[in-house]
Amino acid sequence: MTIRTFDRWASERAQTFPLASLKNAVVGIEAAYYLDRFLTPSQEPLLSAVGGSPLGLKTLIETELTALQNADVTPIFVFNGLECGRKLDPFNAAAVAVRTNADAFEVYHKGQAAQAVRLFGSSSAVRPQHIYTYFQRILRDNHVDFSVAPYSSCAQLAYLENHSSQFIDAIWGSSEVLLFDVDKLITNIDFALQETSTDKPMGSRLESSKFSWISRRSCEEDLGRISSDLFVDACLLSGSSMLPTFPPLENPQYYRRFSIRETVSMMVSLGRNVTAVCSHYQDDPQVREMGYLDKYRRTRMSIKHHVILTADGKVESQDNEHAPRDVHDFIGQRLPEELYFYLSRGIVGPRTLNWLTSGEINILPPLDGGESDEYRNLVRDQLNPLRAQSLGLLSHSLNRYYQRKDITLRCWFDENTKSISLKDLQSPKESITAWNTTNHAIKDRASKLKSIPASLTYAVRSLSESAFAAITITAKSKDAPSLLSTEEEVICNTLWRFLQLRGYVDEKHTLTTWGKVLDTTLSSLDSADGHEEAAFLAVELLRLGLLNADAMFPKYDGLPSQGSEEDKRNSLWISRVACLGKLRHKPRGYAGPLSRHLLAYNSIISIVRESLRDLTQTSLVTLLLDGNVNRERDDWTTLGLALPFSEENNCTLAIAVKTYFDELATMPDPTSVKSRDEAKSKGFTWMDHCVDFIGNLDGAFRLWDAVFAGVKAAGEEVRDGPMWAEVDKWLANRR
Repeated sequence: MTIRTFDRWASERAQTFPLASLKNAVVGIEAAYYLDRFLTPSQEPLLSAVGGSPLGLKTLIETELTALQNADVTPIFVFNGLECGRKLDPFNAAAVAVRTNADAFEVYHKGQAAQAVRLFGSSSAVRPQHIYTYFQRILRDNHVDFSVAPYSSCAQLAYLENHSSQFIDAIWGSSEVLLFDVDKLITNIDFALQETSTDKPMGSRLESSKFSWISRRSCEEDLGRISSDLFVDACLLSGSSMLPTFPPLENPQYYRRFSIRETVSMMVSLGRNVTAVCSHYQDDPQVREMGYLDKYRRTRMSIKHHVILTADGKVESQDNEHAPRDVHDFIGQRLPEELYFYLSRGIVGPRTLNWLTSGEINILPPLDGGESDEYRNLVRDQLNPLRAQSLGLLSHSLNRYYQRKDITLRCWFDENTKSISLKDLQSPKESITAWNTTNHAIKDRASKLKSIPASLTYAVRSLSESAFAAITITAKSKDAPSLLSTEEEVICNTLWRFLQLRGYVDEKHTLTTWGKVLDTTLSSLDSADGHEEAAFLAVELLRLGLLNADAMFPKYDGLPSQGSEEDKRNSLWISRVACLGKLRHKPRGYAGPLSRHLLAYNSIISIVRESLRDLTQTSLVTLLLDGNVNRERDDWTTLGLALPFSEENNCTLAIAVKTYFDELATMPDPTSVKSRDEAKSKGFTWMDHCVDFIGNLDGAFRLWDAVFAGVKAAGEEVRDGPMWAEVDKWLANRR
């Protein structure tokens, strides 16, 4: 997101003004850059050790949003959309990050906690895109506008500022924004939040708040009065997310000290253009191997002709009148404008769309490193039917070109690739077209169930009655006023279609065997625990054969360590179920014991959740693309954020359960009430910022009860059924 070496150089030339100077201004904010402030270096250093979203992020963001509101500044956040052109090596940065995480775990298990925390905090393993949906929900709840760009948020922000209507007055973002014909750029806002604990009133803190900005023209002047074209070229050769650094600049044989000024000097001395520079270094093996000049030309064209969403809803090149016919060659395959609109409002995320346009699915290593056969088999083989469903469903609402593509699957651990051939897939659309149930039937059934419509629990439980299932078999209305209209109608029919695609519902809209297992599991939950998605994921993991105590991660530390082998097995089993839930925690970074083993299991849950999220999104977007929904509406963002499986959870509840059982196993009588109370009382010494440690344990055990109820309902569909019963009996004397 930033230009290498440029930020440090430019910071010395930045000007600082009071935040009050921006009163009544509309500021466009590059969402990824804004989030990266909290992640690199991480303000919650153990985030990459436990996974999930930053625990204190919501409070920090809302505090800053309030500060902007009090300063009469209106923020508009813009997120990155689809990947542009041929992306850089997708595996390299992720590999470096997980190696750092692995080193941190090794240091942690040697007892060097402080050094481990530093390493975890510096790993950059958690990236802004991992928490986009979580952040969007925070913005929605605080009534802050956001949009998703067709491709680069930097290009979209430049368009919004340069438009004749000047939709925004300023941009707060990374230095890459300067590549898109923007002169003034806010690089930082200091909200003076360190003073929030003092007795100073808000007005005084606002007076202390400042922002820093730089001018591209001033930078060009300070670099030797260079032209705008030379400035952009020098920035590109220095390296960014768009183009890797020109290899000779990092070679001490050529240049002792790599800096933006050194890059400019190189270009000036070699003819002031990149073609001449690459020609001069044509014998450099890295320049030749990378095909650097071709990469540069594609990147330069993608900047000049970048695709944006215009004020009147068109998706086109910034310089549309002069755009070449092969824009798709350096930007990407074009999608229908309607689909770009749904992307812009958060109805669908960029993941599945990227697969379609690029023809590639790149599976990166998870936070733990992904060194288990179970995880690798899951991402390479077991989840492919889910991916195929998402791709097949979406492609059959698009041009036939997309229906005949081959999608290549690449995994970080395997040089061999796999292929998903869309032309060989039978369209799943025809089997789910009969879901067009309207509000009257939905609300009547919800009233009888005393359930909230548009939830997973309602979607499943409503179909347990055959009479209601029969009336949900409805054809698409040809009359516009009768199309699906309310949020409840759209989300319920989306979830029902999703459930049928996943095999929980048959073509008669009645629950299948697994649907009845899911119904039993969801019905056994305590609604106050908020474990609906956890229960759904548990059933998915049961179907995949992954919810058990198998030795999945033999290379990792962090297993239960106390008691008999039976105690350890049972503790691990229950802890893995607890990994599906969430620990109630104060809004600040986690501090407590760690387990690479449980983080690895959390990685399994996370990748399954992502795949389910993809399918729910494509179920919704195809409902829209096929004309089943009234498009005269203003709740687009609400629809997108109403879908399940959007927020990652961490493994801290599982760690709490494991730590409790380890402590209990050290006591003379681990089944006595006294021993249990004594072990539970130590919870706050293990996890300083946990809210109600005992209540969290009880919630984890209630989740176990619900999942076990589903296992019993599944009968022979679930392997190890008798062992589940043994573990449940063991737990009864230790909870």
